[in-house]
Amino acid sequence: MLQAPRFIDSHTHVQFAAYQNDTEAVIGRALEAGIWLVNVGTQLDTSKEAIALAEKYPQGVYATVGLHPIHTDKSFHDAQELGEDDAGKGFTSRGEIFDYGAYKELAAHSKVVAIGECGLDHYRMNSSDSKSKQETAFVQHIELAYELKKPLMIHCRQAFPDLIALLRANRSKLPTVPGI
Repeated sequence: MLQAPRFIDSHTHVQFAAYQNDTEAVIGRALEAGIWLVNVGTQLDTSKEAIALAEKYPQGVYATVGLHPIHTDKSFHDAQELGEDDAGKGFTSRGEIFDYGAYKELAAHSKVVAIGECGLDHYRMNSSDSKSKQETAFVQHIELAYELKKPLMIHCRQAFPDLIALLRANRSKLPTVPGI
């Protein structure tokens, strides 16, 4: 029988390297306290990891799939997200291109409850075309969410006017379900 949660933490990253030594313990404590988790993907690999983690639990742990705007361009290395392996090599965010088909396949999984983390982040603009890459990927996320009738999980940092403009320009493609 399904137990209703006391709370839902709608934005976790327990698949990140920062939790590599205690992922199961963190999730266990949350579930024991009646807190369900939505584990958020930020790149194709972390989206896959979010789903794999959600599959281990019959209820209470879910996933999103998406490409965080800072990962549309090569960027700084965040050891807490990506681990120490590449820390001395500059940046490890590859400048991933949003692969609509690959994300669509992941998003069809029954444990995936939203599309994202997607949006705009103008805090770290690493190249002259960073803004354009972020906008293109965000519109593709909007289209995927609309197609699959799943909510968007939006990230916005120092880009609110541009984000609202893109949402307005793509109003007809927005999913009809509420977003996060």
